[in-house]
Amino acid sequence: MEGERGLAEQVPARLSAAEGRKFALTVGTAFLVLAAITWWRDHLTLSRVFVGIGGLLWIGGLVVPRAMGPVYHFWMGLAHAISKVTTPIFLGIVYFLVIMPIGIIMRALGRNPIVHRAHDGSYWAPHGEARGSLKNQF
Repeated sequence: MEGERGLAEQVPARLSAAEGRKFALTVGTAFLVLAAITWWRDHLTLSRVFVGIGGLLWIGGLVVPRAMGPVYHFWMGLAHAISKVTTPIFLGIVYFLVIMPIGIIMRALGRNPIVHRAHDGSYWAPHGEARGSLKNQF
């Protein structure tokens, strides 16, 4: 598959220290924010799990950022698998809640952008006078 091969080529085989640190601190911070939210909502066990994951990512990012490569690859693989499910769902929702109702309304009002009507025996759209010369466009 072209899309899958493209994603694999985008994920580097090894992470530099800066890339590993950036990944670990960003995702670790996200887990710590989730921990705070779950703690605030009185889900203490889940909060502890998120604190553990976020803390390990922060420590790994600060101490051994080059060793975050396998975690990064796992994270990107998980993101790719999730996108295989969520993308069709999201696009289906957009189609059925936005595009289809607009089409139904347009047809109910008699508008069909695909069908062109002839004007004076031609399908070219009539325009007013030319606004200027095309010689000096820029």
